[in-house]
Amino acid sequence: MQLERQVLLIDADDTLWENNLHFEHALSEFEKLVAPLGVPADVLHQELNRIEAKNIRRYGYGVRHFVVSLEETYLKLAGAQAEKHVVQVINRLADPLLSQAIQVYPEVPETLAYLAPRHRLLLLTKGDPEEQVRKLELSSLRQFFEAVEIVREKDVATLEHLVKRYQFPKKSVWVVGNSPRSDINPALAAGLNAVFIPSAHNWELEKEDIRGGPGTLLVLASFAALRNYF
Repeated sequence: MQLERQVLLIDADDTLWENNLHFEHALSEFEKLVAPLGVPADVLHQELNRIEAKNIRRYGYGVRHFVVSLEETYLKLAGAQAEKHVVQVINRLADPLLSQAIQVYPEVPETLAYLAPRHRLLLLTKGDPEEQVRKLELSSLRQFFEAVEIVREKDVATLEHLVKRYQFPKKSVWVVGNSPRSDINPALAAGLNAVFIPSAHNWELEKEDIRGGPGTLLVLASFAALRNYF
């Protein structure tokens, strides 16, 4: 199947390049730091998820806010046992995340080069604007996108606003991404189409059951498989 000219709203983190794996490494280091507290892993993760969700609503996404959540989690669980040097080490977990090289997934540049002349490509990503712009520049993928939209949250309201602002016909719009919560379900709920490309390292807070909608849903094993459909 090859479609006529379409609009592809393409996610960035964990769709075009590796991202959450680096946060998983930081989380692993955090778990080692707090191990002396003797807190069960499920309790630790539950508390961290709760604090992260709260801080995201307050501050948004990004490395610094992630580390703030780690520190807050440690202080909450440690209580009177909290140690200053542990807090300092936790804060240093941000350094490699902010300076990491960008690992673009295999065949992503070739696939974007194939799609760009045939369809309208927009990058749609959420997070800290400075961090997202840095990653995009390091990826060398900016050239393939008509526009870049960095938003606070990817939800139905955001998608409907973009569709209206750009005057896209809904039937020709596809949201491409790895997250059921932030890519697939909002797209289908907004009456758009969606391409789900599962990631091996999806963030816990992005996991949801996929809910149906009036649009078309494609599930692909890789980004390169987009060339078979568009």
